[in-house]
Amino acid sequence: MNQEDVKQRIKDYQQADGVHPLTCGLDSKHEKLYPKILEQGLVLLCPNCNYTQTYIPDLFFDDGFYEWLRGMKRLI
Repeated sequence: MNQEDVKQRIKDYQQADGVHPLTCGLDSKHEKLYPKILEQGLVLLCPNCNYTQTYIPDLFFDDGFYEWLRGMKRLI
């Protein structure tokens, strides 16, 4: 799976209702993290501060989880 695919999965997850969004490690009241491909690879960035998360949770590489997430979005 390429980085663009994982980036899209993260975007879909962050927009889904009924899941806990990925949030800033410095202040969970900041806006949701967003994925971006940088020189070092795919990272999650906080739009409100300099927080950068390099760890991408394994669930975004799991096709079964993504199918479940897509099903959740269709129900809304």
